[in-house]
Amino acid sequence: MSLTELTTMLRSITGFSNKVAYRQFKEGSAPNLPFIVYYVEGSDNFLADGKVYLPRQDVAIELYTQEKDVATEALLEDKLNKNNIPWEKVEDYIDSEHMYMITYSITI
Repeated sequence: MSLTELTTMLRSITGFSNKVAYRQFKEGSAPNLPFIVYYVEGSDNFLADGKVYLPRQDVAIELYTQEKDVATEALLEDKLNKNNIPWEKVEDYIDSEHMYMITYSITI
């Protein structure tokens, strides 16, 4: 899966067609919560004979919500599962912004 395909997949989640951005939304243009931001954290390439045989990217998908939102998390997790993308998640609360951030770690 490419980053373009990942973007399309994330935007296909019900209610997120205009609430997905790479790295960040432009200042002053962030939509109302919930929204999704994703970015490449690094690579985990498979090497063979001194070359990249299979390029792989480690991607973080961050879901921001006002309150703990199990239903929205389930929508994202279902989309990842239906596309056979293994994931791990970590939850944080951002005190200064009064919002939750659920980070999904995937490799594409």
